[in-house]
Amino acid sequence: MELQNKEKPTTDATTFEDAIAATKFGKYNIMLIVVIALPCVTQLLNTVELSYILPVAQCDLGLTLEDKGLINAIMFAGMISTGVYWGYLCDALGRKRIIVYGFLLSGFFAAVAALSTSKYVLLAAKFMSGAIINGPFSATTSHITEFHSSEYRGRVNMARGMFLSFGSLLLPILSWAILPRKMDIFLFGIVELHSWNIFLLVCALSTIFCGVVYIFIPESPKYLMSTGRNEQAMKVLQKIYSLNTGNAMEDFPVKKLVEEVENSAEKVNVVVALKKCFREMKYLLHKPYVNHLLLACFNVFSLLISVNTVKLWLPGIFQAISDYQNAHNGTSTNLCTMLEQMVPKETPTSENCTVDMNNLSVYINTFIVSLARIVAFAFSTVFIRMLGIKRLNIILCFATAALQFCIYFARDSATVTILSATGTAIGSVAENLLISLTLELFPTTLRTIALSIHLTSGRTGTLVGNIVFPYLLSSGCLPPFFWIGIFCVACGLFSFLYPSVEDKPLK
Repeated sequence: MELQNKEKPTTDATTFEDAIAATKFGKYNIMLIVVIALPCVTQLLNTVELSYILPVAQCDLGLTLEDKGLINAIMFAGMISTGVYWGYLCDALGRKRIIVYGFLLSGFFAAVAALSTSKYVLLAAKFMSGAIINGPFSATTSHITEFHSSEYRGRVNMARGMFLSFGSLLLPILSWAILPRKMDIFLFGIVELHSWNIFLLVCALSTIFCGVVYIFIPESPKYLMSTGRNEQAMKVLQKIYSLNTGNAMEDFPVKKLVEEVENSAEKVNVVVALKKCFREMKYLLHKPYVNHLLLACFNVFSLLISVNTVKLWLPGIFQAISDYQNAHNGTSTNLCTMLEQMVPKETPTSENCTVDMNNLSVYINTFIVSLARIVAFAFSTVFIRMLGIKRLNIILCFATAALQFCIYFARDSATVTILSATGTAIGSVAENLLISLTLELFPTTLRTIALSIHLTSGRTGTLVGNIVFPYLLSSGCLPPFFWIGIFCVACGLFSFLYPSVEDKPLK
């Protein structure tokens, strides 16, 4: 007797939402969720990895304090250069093509950076890697959501957030496993590689591996339908259905898909996508959207000039504290005295520069900072329900400002760890709340471009903060911490200008 587990087929044209729901949730979806962990971890490795190598690579590359700021910022400079356009290019070229070629090409430049023995080659290669990596980062998010029905999309994005958090925990562990090791490897008798080169190479290979894996993942069925390729979309949907249910592909109940594109002239190409981008930019320059955009950009710029500057300089700060304690029998003093280790009296060279590898505390402290962010996100949903997005964002901005400024008064690594971990954790929550507020301010037709500009403004804040921070640190201990605190205060004050967004439908 045949099992009655097959749905009655329909010959009517079916929308994407109904068709993807008919594929059910099963093995195929779980496989995609596992795969999305790769780009999530890669995203963390690519954007933060350089901050971990600076204390170790400073002698090999002859880095000044200002060089370290530029290296911390260079990946974000690359991302800023292309940030606004990638969403539209994903619509023109397809999610899969952007993901595969983007990860492979970005991984190539990341590998060039890993094999470099010059800070200038490192800077150029990481700039190119950053300019390219924006595309696959955004494309993977669209790609996985378009394989799931509305019932599961929210949970899939939660899983993606969990993997991003896991990536932040993996980075200090990977750093500890590689960076303190004594490595002198001659490649082809020409290039001498050290532990920091190997660390960057591992991160680069993870990026390349992402591109290779996605070669075997099909294009999103939603994208195929939106570009008039319904036959290909149907084959993908049938395969998902078969793997999820165990039934034959021919048993998929949907037999015809709605034609979302009536003629080839409507199909998206690069020129059409870029025209759409510039057209939407023009709309944003009119009231009330221009005021909303300026508010959103100023706030995220102000917040991330503080939060991301501290986050990216923490490995160096912890290393300076470790160096001081190792040189003074484990004793501590005020932070300003310990940070004098970060301001070299002369340009480091192989003759006058040493690196202390007895620094397990550096990786433990950075792990604690990463763990604090996960805890903060876990509790954030409770406080959002209690206080609302706008009110919670204001509170977190002021709290972040207080915690970041109080680092100046710390007298030991434990206090620095507690203050920086709490400050960057709640600051990261505030960053996500600002994204939610921006999405609420704009209608659907302008939301993509508004969010792209919002993210680019945040990266600009990160860029400026990391370039300015070493100059402030060279001038004294108080200026950098006053600087990062005052910008968070500004974000909190200007957040009062947001309209209330609670219980309002999206436009």
